[in-house]
Amino acid sequence: TTTTTTTTTTTTTSTRREQLKIIPGEPALCSPRRWQKHGVLFVTYTNSTLVNLYAGGMSADDLYRRYYGRAPPNRDSALSPWEIEME
Repeated sequence: TTTTTTTTTTTTTSTRREQLKIIPGEPALCSPRRWQKHGVLFVTYTNSTLVNLYAGGMSADDLYRRYYGRAPPNRDSALSPWEIEME
């Protein structure tokens, strides 16, 4: 069984608290190949970096280029499939 999670950051005037929440819907699936090839620490660091870049405003296309090292596929919309689904 696969569970999809997200981290939500709540900022107050004096403390910063993160909470782990379960996202409803279909579970996310991933292949172990990248984890086996690059190792847990590198993949975890890369994923965390990409999440922070996205939260900081980097576009989905720029994230794709950074992750895969090539131009993203052509799409009918400037929004990523994730962003279209969220609308």
